[in-house]
Amino acid sequence: MVDYVIYMIIGIGIGFAAGFLVARALLKTRLADMEEKFSLQFENLANRIFDEKTDRFKKESREDLGNLLNPLRERLQEFQKKIDDSFGTQMREQISLKEEIRHIVSVNEKMSQQTENLTRALRGDVKAQGNWGEVMLEKILEAAGLREGIEYTTQGGGQSLRHIEDGGVLKPDVMIMLPEDKHIIIDSKVSLTSYERYCGTEDAGERALFSKEYLASVRTHVTGLSGKRYQDAAKGTPDFVLMFMPIEGAFSLALQEDPSLHSFAWEKKIVIVCPSTLFATLRTVESVWRLERQNRNTLEIARRGSLLYDKVAGFVDTMQDLGKKIDATQKTYDDAFKKLSTGTGNIIRQTEELKTLGVKAGKSLPKDLLDAGQVEDFKKAENG
Repeated sequence: MVDYVIYMIIGIGIGFAAGFLVARALLKTRLADMEEKFSLQFENLANRIFDEKTDRFKKESREDLGNLLNPLRERLQEFQKKIDDSFGTQMREQISLKEEIRHIVSVNEKMSQQTENLTRALRGDVKAQGNWGEVMLEKILEAAGLREGIEYTTQGGGQSLRHIEDGGVLKPDVMIMLPEDKHIIIDSKVSLTSYERYCGTEDAGERALFSKEYLASVRTHVTGLSGKRYQDAAKGTPDFVLMFMPIEGAFSLALQEDPSLHSFAWEKKIVIVCPSTLFATLRTVESVWRLERQNRNTLEIARRGSLLYDKVAGFVDTMQDLGKKIDATQKTYDDAFKKLSTGTGNIIRQTEELKTLGVKAGKSLPKDLLDAGQVEDFKKAENG
């Protein structure tokens, strides 16, 4: 009987031991399943949070890059436009050279016809002749493409000079402006009375007399203009003054009657010009100004290019610094997230435990974060 009881006790013990072993095996299996499940959930949660943060970061980065790159793109477009405008203008000017020559010939013919028509209307009126000469001079200036107040000034434009010797005020008919503060003085001189008489007679004797009177008048104008010494009073002025004769025929007659007239005038620092020669000279001046403006544009392009290069270099430095800050921000984010949801006594777990202790809350923490914390706790418990 005693043996039977002993065997029964042993059987019950063996049964308990077997049951304990089976239960323990089932518990381990369940814990392994839960660990795998929570690991997968945590991984999905981490990936989703990372993807959301990455998308948000990419969007904000694109917006920031757009704000940084748009001014740079505009400066590059402006830079390209200036280069295209500068070279395009130069090409158009070269192509229009033939048209410009035709324009010179046309203007010369037109002015010659106008002067011949006005000759009869200006007989003997010296004041009217002088005014008409100045009007013709201004028309040539305008036809040459020069602008009053910019490339030239007139006697009535307030431009005056002070004579070096006696301090008297000098007012030339026209002062041509050149780059680097240089000037050319032009004074109009009209001698029509004797010339009109010369043209109005067929008598050889009278023509000879009137031509001598006309030539003497021209020489008198040269001498009088030389005495004013405009070139000494104006800074940056060539050592000569242009004396404008508005009638081509009168100019030709003077040289025909006295071939040495040019030499006579040059000795007195005077250069005699007619409409055609003056127009060609003024077109040269206009070309000089045009090239000067192009050179200034080129210098401005170079200056802006230098500024643009500095901006690009600064932009690259800023982008490199931005990249470093982005990396630092990402690391800080990862560290903060770990403190939030992982580790012993993490914030999520402690906060949730407050709720179990009776703290009332209107909202609940995300289940994904709680599950991630449980996975971490299981891992630590198993390792322990």
